Amino acid sequence: MKTKILFLALLATNIATAQDWTIQNSGTMNCLNSVYCRNSDTIYAVGNEGTILKTINGGINWIIQNWNTTYCLNSVRFLNSNIGYATGGGDQSAILKTTNGGTFWTNIYPGSTYYFHDVFFTDTNTGYVVGESGRILKTVDGGNNWALQSSGTIVSLYSVYFTDSNTGYAVGSENTILRTNDGGINWTIQVNGGPGVYLFSVYFPNANTGYAVGYEINPNYGYIVKTINGGLDWTTQESGTSKSLQSVYFTDLNTGYAVGAENTILKTLNGGTTWIKQNAEIPTSTMLHSVYFTEADSGYVTGEGGLILKTTNGGGVGLTGHTFTSQPLKLYPNPVKDKFTLDCSTPVINAYLLITDVHGQNIIQKQVNNTLTSIDISGLQAGVYFIQVMNETMIKVGKIIKE
Repeated sequence: MKTKILFLALLATNIATAQDWTIQNSGTMNCLNSVYCRNSDTIYAVGNEGTILKTINGGINWIIQNWNTTYCLNSVRFLNSNIGYATGGGDQSAILKTTNGGTFWTNIYPGSTYYFHDVFFTDTNTGYVVGESGRILKTVDGGNNWALQSSGTIVSLYSVYFTDSNTGYAVGSENTILRTNDGGINWTIQVNGGPGVYLFSVYFPNANTGYAVGYEINPNYGYIVKTINGGLDWTTQESGTSKSLQSVYFTDLNTGYAVGAENTILKTLNGGTTWIKQNAEIPTSTMLHSVYFTEADSGYVTGEGGLILKTTNGGGVGLTGHTFTSQPLKLYPNPVKDKFTLDCSTPVINAYLLITDVHGQNIIQKQVNNTLTSIDISGLQAGVYFIQVMNETMIKVGKIIKE
């Protein structure tokens, strides 16, 4: 309940400004597909045309690293101040490694033509890459040798994440979510068979709680799913956007970000129950590809045209020029047995109704476009439920008791 109160208080008192996300001078016009933060000063970004950038002063200056290639690079990750990896491809596969903090890079997986999308290491020796045709590779000797894993799928895999040395997840096309609990020896398909759904990024803030984001083609919708039991079950969250989501990152269990097409930056303060669109002063057609935070309020986003954005205030809360006002809802009768009337006092347009239980689980989700709306909760168990009605400029809240 404290989380909900904090969330509503922030919505009521904050206005996002143009300074919430500021543009960094990257020195390139090439698309930047991935950003990774070693600490508050040292950050890396990789992208098209073999672009690798590094800053050692928190983004004030970005330096182009030495890698003479035109391969597209999709992911970068560092294990310590010296050892890092990047993945991608072109006319052949690219798994790059540096042992001197990015000054020089070597392709340690030449000879293959498969295209790789993501890399993740659980320690200095053990790592994984995922890519097209369901390919998952594993190394146990710091990248000297790579063994093909049996993924059980042939769809493209776009993202991989491990919560410990044995437990990992990979997501991809056709709403595919894979899980391993034995360090990649076996991968089980947890979710599959969603044609038209693409999952581009997966992230776990702890061992049980995880998120995956992507895109649903029909209808066009930014797709977000969440698990609270280590991936055994996944529930769809309301993103509030029709834009493709490319990357997700959480700074704690409640605070997270998702970025994607047409300058979309979403933020949640309540574990994804509500996602609010943020604003950055860049063209709305810009595709944002990656998001990563160094601290609770300090983070980076990369995208098309060499774009690098930085925030030092958690990205603010809402849209530039809009003040979010929190108002009470009139709910009657209350307590209620079957149906109650939702009275917004004033007409609402393109608003979204969300009813959650005391555990924060979404119970009812629907569009609201009237002052008065009748809600049937006859099928719910007796108890307390929280009501939210929101759009881009307001949020109305209330509580109802089901007898």
